[in-house]
Amino acid sequence: MKAAISADLRRFLLGGSLSVPHVEAILQLRHGESIPWNAERLAARLYVPADRANLLLAELTSIGVIAETQANTGISYVYRPQTPELASLLDQLEKAYTEHLVAVTRLIHTAEERKALNFADAFRFRPE
Repeated sequence: MKAAISADLRRFLLGGSLSVPHVEAILQLRHGESIPWNAERLAARLYVPADRANLLLAELTSIGVIAETQANTGISYVYRPQTPELASLLDQLEKAYTEHLVAVTRLIHTAEERKALNFADAFRFRPE
């Protein structure tokens, strides 16, 4: 039986800074790829404040998932993965998230917990 989450997707989720809201935003933008998105629209779809949606959009832009575009109402964003490899990973992400929601969210939370522990560990006092 094929793994629910491919090794490449697992590395992407563990190595990136993606949270569940990031994944949800990716899927929303992906399904509405022909429509420019702004923070207010994304916030309404994800049930998050507009400033959180704005941060999500900025972070997804920085990792190459979406691109800024100029719309009549100002800056908007469109789904436009920078590379074919990233597009393929995002295809895998959608399939895995749709078919194996619990496994994907557990993996994301595991990565978040590891980052938090590493951060806390940096402040531990060690005898020299």
